[in-house]
Amino acid sequence: MTTFVKGRTVETAEPVVVVDAGLSVGTHRFQLVVVSNNGRRSAPEAVDVVVSRRLVVETPPRPTLFRPPLPGWTAILTPVVRPTRAPAEARKARARKPAKPAKPAKPRSET
Repeated sequence: MTTFVKGRTVETAEPVVVVDAGLSVGTHRFQLVVVSNNGRRSAPEAVDVVVSRRLVVETPPRPTLFRPPLPGWTAILTPVVRPTRAPAEARKARARKPAKPAKPAKPRSET
């Protein structure tokens, strides 16, 4: 696990860094530079990470939806009835009008 300290470089030979969960609240900028085996350095790539506190809101308890029947009362449970629908009748196909014959083309002048 890696602990990040402001202004201190972290070097690793592994492609993955496990971060300590103790980052303070705020915006943290991380910059990555990759160095190849022959010493060539990549252009720096930066990313901002925002750490914030989780807001916990107390909610009032939900009301009870089921209440046992009062003494002397009998609960009557009815089954759920789903409406049934008859399938709609298929539409009748419209009769198409016969196609009109094409008009003859107008003669062109050769002027």
